[in-house]
Amino acid sequence: MEHRSEQIESGLSRQAWLKMPIQISGNQLVEKTQSITVGNQLLVVGFITSHKTVNGLNQLVLHAEQIEFID
Repeated sequence: MEHRSEQIESGLSRQAWLKMPIQISGNQLVEKTQSITVGNQLLVVGFITSHKTVNGLNQLVLHAEQIEFID
């Protein structure tokens, strides 16, 4: 998942950017992801955990429990 937005912090405009892998489990969520394309706006609800990569580095992963399309 990738997020880009402009946020105001202490009265100053700041570009916010994040790229994070999402872990999806369950047939219902897997089916819903089949129609996701680049540029879709989504609401993803779940929890964040830390996973160790093959290089031994910690990486945040969002475990999705709910995915909704935003019009």
